[in-house]
Amino acid sequence: MPGSFPVFDAVVQQLVQRVAPARALDVGTGAGKYGRLLAEFAPACQRVGIEVEPGYVAQFGLAGLYHQLHLADAGAWWRDHPDERFDLVLIGDCIEHLPKSQGLDLLNAMVYRCAWLVLLAPEFIVQPATGGVASEAHVSVWSERDLHWHDLWAWDNCRAITLMVLRGYQPSALTLAQLVEQLNAADLPVHHFDGQTLVRPARLRTVAQVREVNYRLP
Repeated sequence: MPGSFPVFDAVVQQLVQRVAPARALDVGTGAGKYGRLLAEFAPACQRVGIEVEPGYVAQFGLAGLYHQLHLADAGAWWRDHPDERFDLVLIGDCIEHLPKSQGLDLLNAMVYRCAWLVLLAPEFIVQPATGGVASEAHVSVWSERDLHWHDLWAWDNCRAITLMVLRGYQPSALTLAQLVEQLNAADLPVHHFDGQTLVRPARLRTVAQVREVNYRLP
């Protein structure tokens, strides 16, 4: 099933409201969960989606959910769209479907092209092809340990799901420190896999590997 775990839904909703993107990219739309979230919490945002499975377009009404919808492999799409820019990129329960090398290439490319990148990925969860769709299989493992190539990001982990928020190289009115402070102060609920049972409030931790600060947007 092309869904997404609800563990950090409240955090992502609040983040979208705080960032208030004018243009956002949903990588691996699946059933359109994050497209609907953007429509609700950032209604003025131009929503762009990438989905590799043509059958999902009609099945989940994706054409009416995104202003632009690209039927493409997310790991290769950016090579044909090098000039795209986004305030926010959402990669929710998608990157584990890509080989590790393609996922890392995608993250590196998107950091140049966005102000914020939100990555959610499961760890330890084995998933084969589902419903006859080979692209739904999990083929790579992801956690905060995979982001030490980047200089400025925050993360939280609960119930085998890791939320990672990367500060990209495009401008933003918010700094990462401000965003993390706002999200943590809100005592946002982190839920069990059922989406109902409260585990604890979200507590994002910041990783800042300072380089030449004059060259880096905060």
